[in-house]
Amino acid sequence: MMQVSFDLISDLHVDTWPEPFDWTGMPTSMLAVVAGDISRDRDTVIKTLEHLGQCYRAVMYIDGNDEHRWTLDNLGESYQSLADSIAHIENVVYLQDNVVVIDGVGFIGTNGWWTYDFDNADSYDHSKQWFVDRYKIDLPTANAIEAMAMQDVRYLTKSVKRLQTHKDIKELVVVTHTPPGVELLQHDVELEGTHMLNCSGNSHILKSFIEDTEGKIGTWCFGHYHNDVDRILDGVRFVNNCRGRGGTPWSKSVYHPKKITVQI
Repeated sequence: MMQVSFDLISDLHVDTWPEPFDWTGMPTSMLAVVAGDISRDRDTVIKTLEHLGQCYRAVMYIDGNDEHRWTLDNLGESYQSLADSIAHIENVVYLQDNVVVIDGVGFIGTNGWWTYDFDNADSYDHSKQWFVDRYKIDLPTANAIEAMAMQDVRYLTKSVKRLQTHKDIKELVVVTHTPPGVELLQHDVELEGTHMLNCSGNSHILKSFIEDTEGKIGTWCFGHYHNDVDRILDGVRFVNNCRGRGGTPWSKSVYHPKKITVQI
């Protein structure tokens, strides 16, 4: 039996903490998965990834919504500029449109975004309007986010299907920024029944399991939700490890990587 270990990191929100981000001496593995929301400042995102690339042999990164906070009105251009900026960073792989295979374990990922209907008990239309008002954006921009969420569903589903017969991949680790299932968050009484819960995840992204005919998906890492989750549902481990925004009740002033071990 072989095993692959990696550190799970997400939602660093570097720009909200008073002290400079320094990960020196923190790694517990040679590999890391970073599940988005590094910063709203693009230069800070790149500098943080450069630093993490010096701390690990390989960093597998997927963007969060914060990376696009000031460019939500043009997500296509925002994604392209982010990919171009990451391409030169040593030891860092942007998982969008890429697959990383290490010792039989394949890492795939996409942001996921949200579909305004994560919790069917709340109103889709009211949730979308709540998001428009909260982020001070227009309705076409909110619609573009939903369209990107559905594009991510199609991308992830096709990726899972394509990798079923890949002879070098024995197990898949899926990485999304947003949580993939509302059942992972329904224990949170502060979110239940709120518009925020409805805007917290993609209600369709678990459809990618339909194409997992060989049962290769064993671990699903995510961020965005600032409380800890580590649950096994239908034989798949769903896990996050968010630091959170500084100065909020849902954050960790003392933050460490979470070591995940995949056995094949």
